[in-house]
Amino acid sequence: MDESPAVTDFLSILSVLFGVLTALFSYTWFFLYSLLYLLASPLVYLGHVLLSIILFPLQVLLKFEAFLTFVTGAIVTGAAVGLGLYLAGDSLSQLLRLQPSNEKPYSTDLTESKDSSFDWESKMFMSSTILEEEENSYDSQGSR
Repeated sequence: MDESPAVTDFLSILSVLFGVLTALFSYTWFFLYSLLYLLASPLVYLGHVLLSIILFPLQVLLKFEAFLTFVTGAIVTGAAVGLGLYLAGDSLSQLLRLQPSNEKPYSTDLTESKDSSFDWESKMFMSSTILEEEENSYDSQGSR
């Protein structure tokens, strides 16, 4: 099939027209994209600055990631062991039917006692202590 020169000319005109329109369209879109990028670049820069300010505390935490991982593991382990000990003690006291005592615990604080025989505020030695030391020193010297 022989094509006529009119069809060939028409196809070449269409290809040139399509090429020109494609180039014009691509240059127009490139120009609009460049203009939009130029207008939006301050907003993009402000967005980057705000994002870096917001994420700064997380960046600081990332510096201590290993330490925080260790501390978190220690806390979780301590809580698990403490809970296990509490549950074991509670179940053991229920198993042995142990009841909590209603008695008042004894005070072990000696400084609250009003009739204390020792003066805690005094910096001096008691005379009986000095005499006992002297007696012990004579015994050790006389037995030589």
